[in-house]
Amino acid sequence: MGDAMKNVKVAARSVFEVDSSRLAIGTFSRPLLDDEARRFRRTWESEALPGFEDFQVDAKRVSFVTRPESVTGAWREIDRVLAQTTESVRKAS
Repeated sequence: MGDAMKNVKVAARSVFEVDSSRLAIGTFSRPLLDDEARRFRRTWESEALPGFEDFQVDAKRVSFVTRPESVTGAWREIDRVLAQTTESVRKAS
């Protein structure tokens, strides 16, 4: 259980140019627990930053398509939501 409850963060980030947008892919420091993935998706959908064309999250990675100027802020927001999600799951356990 110790490894499963470590704070999760985006450990590796890649950004690719796609037409006039950017595709960003981040790999988590550990796989998300099912409850973390559900809470992350729910929180992100309710608080998503404007300008996202697409967003996906699974146990091992997150990806999104957005405007070039929004990429840095998106990474910060994803880190914030991950920290909040991990803490919520830890408190519920």
